Amino acid sequence: MKKLLTIIGILALMASGVLAADGVCGKDGQTLPVQDNPAQGNSGTRADVEWNTTGTIDGPATTGGSSDGWGPYFITAWTNDTGQDVTLIEFGWPCGGPGTMDWYVWISETLPGPVGTETFNGQWTPASSDPDEFPPSTYSYVDVTAADIMIPAGARFYFGYENPGIGGQISANGVDTWAWYNGAWDPDADWGRTAVLQFKGTFGGVPVQTTTLSQIRSLFD
Repeated sequence: MKKLLTIIGILALMASGVLAADGVCGKDGQTLPVQDNPAQGNSGTRADVEWNTTGTIDGPATTGGSSDGWGPYFITAWTNDTGQDVTLIEFGWPCGGPGTMDWYVWISETLPGPVGTETFNGQWTPASSDPDEFPPSTYSYVDVTAADIMIPAGARFYFGYENPGIGGQISANGVDTWAWYNGAWDPDADWGRTAVLQFKGTFGGVPVQTTTLSQIRSLFD
């Protein structure tokens, strides 16, 4: 029995390694040709709280998951341990595909239910309409200030997006993310991946205004 369990464990690790490899965008082995594309990002928004599943703001995707082979939705979770209430002002994620998509927020201590049970939602349009760019290099940024989403101090929230065709991922790094697969939130880590999702927020519910260099110069023209 121990030998059988060991073999099963080895096979599972081998499967994760294969899926973590470049080119694999579906859990069924679906692939896309790998392209060498520099990451494109930076919305210019400044905030009190900035968080990305990669550990780096605007961190690039190194692989990706397709909407039909990996999951039509990606989510992750963050616990507000800042000691202050945080109001969300922007989401960001590298992805590609056409159409108008939805974003989702659940304020919940546990893994949420399916799409349709969220606390907040809204629409966004991908910055890149290419669902075949692999890995996706262009970040889509979503302004959510009008939604007035406040995460109380000590609370946990889940957020994510509808996959427009290809969603950015990296090799598993210990940050929990999930994709909707076979009627449930399936941990990406089980397949050797972490989805790339980002948010920015402000303390006290007062959004920080974005000021570009050109806007500053215009004041002196």
